[in-house]
Amino acid sequence: MLLIQQGEVSIRKMEPCPHDFVLFLKWMTDPNTMKYWKGMTEHFTYERVEQEYREHMEENVEQCIISYGQREVGYCQFCLLDAPLFEVPQDQYDRFVAPGELAYGIDILIGEVECRNRGIGTKALIALMQALFVQYHADILMIDPKVQNARAIRCYHKCGFRDLFVVPHRELQDGIYHDSLIMGVKKVAFFASSAC
Repeated sequence: MLLIQQGEVSIRKMEPCPHDFVLFLKWMTDPNTMKYWKGMTEHFTYERVEQEYREHMEENVEQCIISYGQREVGYCQFCLLDAPLFEVPQDQYDRFVAPGELAYGIDILIGEVECRNRGIGTKALIALMQALFVQYHADILMIDPKVQNARAIRCYHKCGFRDLFVVPHRELQDGIYHDSLIMGVKKVAFFASSAC
């Protein structure tokens, strides 16, 4: 099912089929992806991809495939958030998300190495943000890169995200706990910016 088409970028829901599982497995066995996504000590198999897909579905995480032109180049996922699910302090979360507002969390990656550093990730993220604000009625979007992931943080800033707060030792990767930069953007700010 197509979620959004914006210029060369299209985002569709991932299907529980061999094509999509093999595609995702390819990206999850690429060191350039794993360095930032799950870590170099994580090992994916077809069975693990299939299992994680089903677990995400049970947790109401929407999983999607990003295409650029006619080529499938990346992956994104999103879900409704609250502070415990996002693993952030409630008081800091509440400074940005008011009662009754719908907040969604996003993860995104460009899996095809030769498609990185070409602006495709920025275009894909803007398309996803637009879909979440318009079709899913999100009030706020949040994203949580590791503080050392400078390339991703630059991309998120370009798309309108601003730094909110840092959660120390939040994400375990390769045996080390990393700090997460929590970033967010509100619907009003997104549509007022030049990003869209």
